[in-house]
Amino acid sequence: MSALPVTPSQTVGPFFHECLLREDRCEGTAGDDGDAPIRVEGRVIDGDRAAVPDAVIEVWHAAGFARIGTDAEGRFSFSTTRPKRVEFERGTMQAPHLSIAVFARGLMNHLLTRIYFDDDPSTESDPILRLVPEVRRTTLIAKRDPGESLTPLYRFDIALQGVGETVFFDFRSPAP
Repeated sequence: MSALPVTPSQTVGPFFHECLLREDRCEGTAGDDGDAPIRVEGRVIDGDRAAVPDAVIEVWHAAGFARIGTDAEGRFSFSTTRPKRVEFERGTMQAPHLSIAVFARGLMNHLLTRIYFDDDPSTESDPILRLVPEVRRTTLIAKRDPGESLTPLYRFDIALQGVGETVFFDFRSPAP
């Protein structure tokens, strides 16, 4: 018996936003394990710097998961707990980060990226971030808003292509 042929992925259409979200919203919460809360706000933009109004962002880390849609201006926001360092391999530690999946029309597959934090000293020594060319690392680092607040606010935009394109990872590829 022969194996089934591999078929190509279908692009994500404008229906995606409506199908994956229980309600039309651009805000979510990812977990609550009692640690320090943080808030992340940003926009999803295309190669022309235009808003992507129907993208879906999934946020993953040890404390939880959230699925958030973008609004008409491509904005999203979510609250979560500050991630902790996690072991990588042979005792090497990763910097606190959030894993992000981006779904949007025109994409054959979702895109995978990470959010690191500019005010965490371990960010610059993260073993995954160090694989990214230094000139592009800033696309993975959320910047803390200098305003005073009980809940720290971070800004993180996702550029799908073009100038300042966010670094996306292909975790399906074998390690070098």
